[in-house]
Amino acid sequence: MNRKLVFFAIFSLVFGCLHAQSTPPPPIPHDTIFKLNGSLIPVDVTTVTPTYISFVFPGKSEEFTIERKEVHKIIYKTGKVDVLNQAAFTLIDDSSWEAVWITEDKKEIGDLYVLGEIEARSPSSARSPAAAKKGAIIKLKKKAANLKGTLILVTKKQTTGGYGEYPGYYIKGIAYGPEPPEEGLVPGSKGASVKDAGM
Repeated sequence: MNRKLVFFAIFSLVFGCLHAQSTPPPPIPHDTIFKLNGSLIPVDVTTVTPTYISFVFPGKSEEFTIERKEVHKIIYKTGKVDVLNQAAFTLIDDSSWEAVWITEDKKEIGDLYVLGEIEARSPSSARSPAAAKKGAIIKLKKKAANLKGTLILVTKKQTTGGYGEYPGYYIKGIAYGPEPPEEGLVPGSKGASVKDAGM
């Protein structure tokens, strides 16, 4: 009798595990839009066109739209995944400049594309050489980010301001990115310059 009970218990346990594994996960309650800037929005998608996506927020009736080029993918509540843009093509947001790499080594350019020549000067509010340098570099990185650049090859840097004058800093470089610019699709290479790219 005990053997039958043990066998039945084991059978019930194994069958329960198999059933749990074969049971699909419960559907998510809403669609989810994943934007290229890393944010996500739980919504109910109503329309998807080649240029925009319309949706309503859960429990709301007002419809909103977002440009298709801003969206990486949509995961629908049915489980369907619709990839609209590759995540590598990220949009520039206010903090993207922080990810821009700055270098003086041409070997780090690799196969990046030349985006343009950029320069920056320290803000007039700088009161120390360190602050002047930091301010100029931040401005340079922001200019590169606006071009969708990820790397800056520094070509010139100069400290200004002498005794009794406010310190200043000037920096110049070439912005490079993983994608070609809209015009002049010329890939960068080791030692490439704006002039080499016909810019």
